[in-house]
Amino acid sequence: MSPKIMPPTIRPYGDHALLIEWKTDGFSETVNDTIHALAAKLRESRKYIEVVPGYDSLVCVFDLGKRSMAATKNHVEDILSRQTLRSAEIGKLVEIPVNYGGAFGPDMETICASAKLSVDEVIALHSQSEYRVCMMGFIPGFTFLSPAPTALHHPRLSTPRAKVPAGSVGIANWQTGIYGLESPGGWQIIGQTPLSIFQAKREPHFLLTAGDRVRFIPQ
Repeated sequence: MSPKIMPPTIRPYGDHALLIEWKTDGFSETVNDTIHALAAKLRESRKYIEVVPGYDSLVCVFDLGKRSMAATKNHVEDILSRQTLRSAEIGKLVEIPVNYGGAFGPDMETICASAKLSVDEVIALHSQSEYRVCMMGFIPGFTFLSPAPTALHHPRLSTPRAKVPAGSVGIANWQTGIYGLESPGGWQIIGQTPLSIFQAKREPHFLLTAGDRVRFIPQ
């Protein structure tokens, strides 16, 4: 049985969007499951311009010419009240091949030293879990995943790199994630996938979407 969670706060987010936000003490798998189940139901209703899930919140954007703020809030509250919400189907499972360490993972030794583990042990630990895609941002395709194993938690770089290659797999505090494009970044990079998480000329543009599941496959 999933742990019981408190109801979220629901408030206007501008004049044509709602912010639904749960109070959590760190990452909550139950809250994130609820967020993605709610996001799926809102998308299924076809009443929203955009639905954007996060770790502990969700923003839904609606057409103010067709729906009022009050009607939208009532719709969200009605969905949240249903007992079947958390049984919504989880997103697709995507296997992500990763070249760990060496030139692909310039911060692998830092993580090994911090975790007091060998390279092989870090790789095994990082790749043994199935991760949830909790949210997408801050650049196209950047994939924020559910927590890395506790032993691998490590702060961001004190000075971000000017360029982090697309496909880089990194750790920042308790998070693990994948860079969708080359960009500046301060995550501790432990590997790189040859897959393109984002391609503007591809349909769909994104290999992963919020709610999907990821399993890393060492190469």
